[in-house]
Amino acid sequence: NTSVGTRVRTFCSNPSGHVVVENHSGVMAANGHSYKDPALGSMNTNFALLVSHTFTEPFDKPNEYAREICKRANDLSNGGVIVQKYGDILRGRRSTESRIKEGFLEPTLKEAVPGDLGLVLPYNTMKSLIEMVEALDKVTPGIASEHTLFYGVEAKFYSARPKLTEEFETEIKGLFCGGDGAGITRGLAQAGAAGVWMARNITKRMH
Repeated sequence: NTSVGTRVRTFCSNPSGHVVVENHSGVMAANGHSYKDPALGSMNTNFALLVSHTFTEPFDKPNEYAREICKRANDLSNGGVIVQKYGDILRGRRSTESRIKEGFLEPTLKEAVPGDLGLVLPYNTMKSLIEMVEALDKVTPGIASEHTLFYGVEAKFYSARPKLTEEFETEIKGLFCGGDGAGITRGLAQAGAAGVWMARNITKRMH
């Protein structure tokens, strides 16, 4: 929890990773991955920071809200993703191409546009991200370097939940759905457990 009452977590850590663009039906968001082949790795490590907001009545459109935030970043970057140095975030100024080049880190997403995430994300979100980075810096010193790069925005859409049985079978007989695709898990461990549970149930039917 942060001083503004939000919950922040980190996930999807990718040593030697690359930041990529993820297309959500025309809305461009940031994501990341690593290659199995070490030769394709970068000099960077990327990871995601997720700020969870709880909305109160009468508002009940969290996915639409997240899409609008992504669209704002898309508009300011001419249809893509924004990149900003952490030092510029703390100074309250936008990153420029020259400031990014002066930094110690080379962006892995070459088409990311230097900009200002403070014009995209709400105050509570920005404050939460800064507090999280400062906390992580105590665990892994160096994360709060002014050269650390922030890409935005990555958004998670959780509302799509197919109707499932206790065995994770959909309304279509023989079709099972687990992990994030089922909208009921929030991490690799849970998704893996769901896969094991589905496999066991499918195996029982085969005997």
